[in-house]
Amino acid sequence: MKKRLRILVMLLTVLMLPACGKETEKPGEDTAAEEEKEPPAPGEENWGTAPDYSVPMITSTPIRFLSVNVGSTEEEVSLTWFSPEEEAGQVYWTTADDEDFQNAVLYDASVMASEVTSGYYVNRATVTGLLPETEYQYQVGTKEALSPVYMYTTPALSDTFTFAAVGDAQLGKPVEEMNRQKNNWHRLLNKVKYHFPDAGFLVSLGDQVNDFDDGEEYGAFLNQGVLYSLSLAPVKGNHDVGGPQYSEHFTLPNQSSLGTCDDDGDGDYWFTRGNALFLVLNTMDASKWGEHKEFIASAVEANPDTKWRIVFSHFSPYNAYESYVENARNIRPYFLEFAAAYDIDLVMCGHDHAYVRTHFIKEDGSFQEYESPADNPEGTMYVTLSSSSGSLYRRPGSQDEAAVSKKRDTPEVTGVQVSPDSLKISTYNAETWEMTDEYEIRKKET
Repeated sequence: MKKRLRILVMLLTVLMLPACGKETEKPGEDTAAEEEKEPPAPGEENWGTAPDYSVPMITSTPIRFLSVNVGSTEEEVSLTWFSPEEEAGQVYWTTADDEDFQNAVLYDASVMASEVTSGYYVNRATVTGLLPETEYQYQVGTKEALSPVYMYTTPALSDTFTFAAVGDAQLGKPVEEMNRQKNNWHRLLNKVKYHFPDAGFLVSLGDQVNDFDDGEEYGAFLNQGVLYSLSLAPVKGNHDVGGPQYSEHFTLPNQSSLGTCDDDGDGDYWFTRGNALFLVLNTMDASKWGEHKEFIASAVEANPDTKWRIVFSHFSPYNAYESYVENARNIRPYFLEFAAAYDIDLVMCGHDHAYVRTHFIKEDGSFQEYESPADNPEGTMYVTLSSSSGSLYRRPGSQDEAAVSKKRDTPEVTGVQVSPDSLKISTYNAETWEMTDEYEIRKKET
């Protein structure tokens, strides 16, 4: 009997021992760990949900103001940076597995003395021949002074892709709150990287900074790890006008002499992705508003087979903030004319610091309401985005053409999914990732 009892005790002891290599768990610990690993539900995120995309800043070297900009197609990307060396720099570009850059391709930069940053020289270079869905790494500078190593992953060469869009960052409005705005801008970019990891590019719809001539504000805008790895398509806003700062910081594809401001040469530009043509307008000079139709005509002629045509502009012909209504009405006839003449599907704008999405506007200014998804709608939709940094929020007035018109109280970001047959526009509260608006446009064969 005693022998049987000893055997039973030994068996119970063995059964109670933890499994090999596994610590005993306290009640509820495993469940809590699993809950922490699950992503928050939509609307329940916080700023810390997205991992911090942290890399060494360009300011850890003598180089300043690195800017990565969209190329003419997915196979190109342009880089701009400021160097204290008069000698032209280079881009050292290679695949991610080439750790020592032994097989790097070198791209020579053009160089010119900066008019705005004393003692610095502006370098520009365009990397070409990029392969789809490939992880690259790169450095910029000279052998004597190189930047840190940064990563850049190309999207797929496809008619189905996503891009992200943001309204005015306007860092420095007001200047005493710039640290808060810079922090919001940084956190918003982390959310873009987290939720749109395959985004083809990010469009910033004007007013990158509050003071066109403030290098600190441009540094706050550009010194972001996410922007070293994602192509930016900037739009010129009224706060970017006044000198060559904007021109020196960005290298833009297919830039036209049409639509320039008197103070610089920042004309309209275009680029393509998949089956979409993107037309970026500089609407800052009212005397040049008539030139945008000519620019669009030339871009469409160069890309006649694109199915989707999307315009980016800072000024909106349908923004709803009271002080801007007169400007909107003045520019509206130009948009109505070229949008109808060249079958523009979507116009995305900034400037208002409030969110507006219109019904579909026809050439004569009348509009048609469609439930989403809208199949083969007649007319053009206009979407004006709110602030991306929280620098300023405004309350829009009412207007008949607006399907949605709202003041926002937190930074927002918009994702646009493009496919052969649809455009899906989704706008989110950047902090909670609650969807605040969504609409789909479809083009069906008839």
